[in-house]
Amino acid sequence: MPDNIKIYKADNFASLKPSAIFIDLLEGLKLWRIWLALSWQEFKSSYRRSLFGVFWVLASFTGFVFIKLIIFSALITTEDGKLYNAYLTIGLYVWMYLVLVVNSAPSTFTGASGWMRSEALPYSLYVFKNIMREFYNLGLTFLVVIAAIIYIGFKPKIGSIYAIPAILFYAVNAIWIKLLFGIIGARFRDIGHFVSAITLPMMFLTPIFWLPEQMPGLMKYLWWNPFYHYIEIFRTPILTGEIPIISWIFVLSLFSLGWICLIIIYARFSRRVVFWL
Repeated sequence: MPDNIKIYKADNFASLKPSAIFIDLLEGLKLWRIWLALSWQEFKSSYRRSLFGVFWVLASFTGFVFIKLIIFSALITTEDGKLYNAYLTIGLYVWMYLVLVVNSAPSTFTGASGWMRSEALPYSLYVFKNIMREFYNLGLTFLVVIAAIIYIGFKPKIGSIYAIPAILFYAVNAIWIKLLFGIIGARFRDIGHFVSAITLPMMFLTPIFWLPEQMPGLMKYLWWNPFYHYIEIFRTPILTGEIPIISWIFVLSLFSLGWICLIIIYARFSRRVVFWL
């Protein structure tokens, strides 16, 4: 094998400095016009040639939420039915977004293999594109949540404003999830199937349809379920007007751990991703 090829492969597979991930993110942010345009184009293309277009997002989520409200509000009784219905609606809203983020994370780079083979663009560009595409869904489905809250007659507390930082946190938190699982998913394709397989049972192991106080024995273990705390940082301010300090500590701790893992994985394996596609 010629020496120049040996050098080429060594350079491509060598570890990068830990700061490389932040350089990538900065370069990706500079290309915001590209990933904004691509995200909107992908979002619209999912409903191309359909009669109602993106309004199918509203229709599908509306049917999902109101059917769940009819069924579970009849099965589960609480002192305040309106509170439970709001609890269920907001829980489903956040859950659907979280599952969308997590399930699509392993295909972050495999789904953009054509671009990555032909264009030397920052990895974060594909991450930002996917995050924005998912935020379009989050924004549209929030209209359904508002309609449901009005329908059930629940009055949000003044402290609902404390839910706004949770939305911003979801966007920032999705960065490390998509980069980390995107790299791992490019190497091990089974990761995508594994993630999809565990999200369905996790839906029933997360306090969405049931209240934590209804299952105190089980909740001692399910308290460690990350989905529970990600939902609580948004749901609790709306329902009670309070800031869920413990849940914020949990998600911020997981956020820090995730970024540490990402920095290590990115520095060691990011240059190999294009060879795995």
